[in-house]
Amino acid sequence: MFYHEIRFDINYDPENLRWNGWGSEGHEWQHEAHIPALKKLLIKELKAPEGELPETPSVSIEDLNISASKFGDKEVKELGGIVGKDGVSVERRMRILHSAGQSYYDVVRLRTNQLKAYTDGVVFPKKEAQLAKLFTWCAKNKVALIPYGGGSSVVGGLEVHKASGQRAVLTANLTRMNELLELDEFSRIARFQPGIYGPQIEKTLNERGFTLGHFPQSFEYSTLGGWVAARSGGQQSNRYGKIEEMITAVKVATPAGVIETLRVPAEAAGPDWNQVIAGSEGLLGIITEVTVKIHRLPEGRRYFGVLFPSFRNGANFVREVSNEGEGYDLSMVRLSDAEETRMYSLLSEVTKKKTLLRPIKKAVQESVLRAAGQGAGRCVVIAGMDGEVGRMNRQEIRVRKAIRKHGGFYAGESVGKNWIKGRFNMPFLRNHVLDFGVGVDTLETSTTYANVEELHSEVLKALEAVTPHIVAFCHMSHSYHEGSCLYFSFMFLMDTKDPIGQWRKLKKAASDVLVRLGATISHHHGVGADHVPWYHKQNAGAAIGGLQAMKAAVDPAGILNPGKVFDGKP
Repeated sequence: MFYHEIRFDINYDPENLRWNGWGSEGHEWQHEAHIPALKKLLIKELKAPEGELPETPSVSIEDLNISASKFGDKEVKELGGIVGKDGVSVERRMRILHSAGQSYYDVVRLRTNQLKAYTDGVVFPKKEAQLAKLFTWCAKNKVALIPYGGGSSVVGGLEVHKASGQRAVLTANLTRMNELLELDEFSRIARFQPGIYGPQIEKTLNERGFTLGHFPQSFEYSTLGGWVAARSGGQQSNRYGKIEEMITAVKVATPAGVIETLRVPAEAAGPDWNQVIAGSEGLLGIITEVTVKIHRLPEGRRYFGVLFPSFRNGANFVREVSNEGEGYDLSMVRLSDAEETRMYSLLSEVTKKKTLLRPIKKAVQESVLRAAGQGAGRCVVIAGMDGEVGRMNRQEIRVRKAIRKHGGFYAGESVGKNWIKGRFNMPFLRNHVLDFGVGVDTLETSTTYANVEELHSEVLKALEAVTPHIVAFCHMSHSYHEGSCLYFSFMFLMDTKDPIGQWRKLKKAASDVLVRLGATISHHHGVGADHVPWYHKQNAGAAIGGLQAMKAAVDPAGILNPGKVFDGKP
């Protein structure tokens, strides 16, 4: 039984993965026939000058300026002796694929031939013992080592940096360490190697009647080790928690030795190494095993849409149903602001078949919604429950009462089903729009409920002040007892003369607001290299110093992922 609608047929062969975009070849947002309508929509929304979008095709991979690998035959032979001859590559395409993540900043530099640094080689370890030998080799040869899972970082987590005195960079791709090592059905825990992709985890567990319940938007192309390293958040986190809440134990190889935590549900024996490793982004060691809590596949699933007349009404609903003491027990509750609600509706129309009755149907629908108090500022909530059918029925009674209390309009399960069906598709949209001069980027944060409205407003204003040719919107994606994650997306006309400078202005404008209003610089994407200046502002002095001292203790030669998070310079 496969409970979730998941693709299990993805080809992860490096030759099939896109080197300058999201996903694999043949895996698309929608059919090519929809692209002309999409362009027409974006011309209008972004107020494109003269009613046109520029052509901005990517350079070819053959035209990239990439210097020769610093590893000669001697180094390749030595590395092959550690990981096997088929486990090391200095081939050009492999190096390109492992030298950047999936942020707009990463992808636009590749497409415009502006990425400056590339890894010198890639190794594919299969065993923990090989990592210890790699650490020794890298320290001896003054080589930086970057751990690599699915390569889905959107914050510069894979940026090719060298520390002072280092002469080359090596990337360790962990996807050959991808096995289920143990499934304890009685204790409801499973132990995996780090390089297993999201769909492989669910397929393995579903066949035994279980689920992990972790579904980030990168789910199809990210790995368990990467989720832990960046403190990933999944779409059903209201029920299952973020990844750091799912961890029972970790095993980590460091240059100073192996760190392995106990498989216990809780402890008070000093600081929790599980939580130290979660979010460490490969600076302290390479994760080799993760033991996670698993759950029986739920009997049923019920996802539905709700409309609210304003963002404030919707946010108050989210706050109420996310208070664990109230017993609403939702798996997820996601509130889109008015602009995101409008844009997603327009994008949906682009992909729908045009019929003579379609305009009439839309007009009737609009009349019904306005009569129900859902005007132009309406916001949609996608909410979901997973569990025993009788319990969901009881839950729904309470949820419907809260909907009415906050002025909401129940929009039915078809909205939720459509969301479930397409929830991993949006990253593919960027692959298309970059070809005609439209940039797409995201950022996310978390704050208390008392701060949500001001933060929401101020970040949008800051982004819109950078360029008039932008559409920016937001949703509350993960909610808690005391606050929520705000996830911002924005589409903008690229400055084709200086796309990197334009991105830096947008990044700084939004990030400065986050710091000013006391919100975190990241809720679930991590810090990487891109967020370092703001991370240091929020963790100055002894906080950064303590983390750097910890790194010096477990990585004395400083080989692991230099220049990121607390190792980076603001």
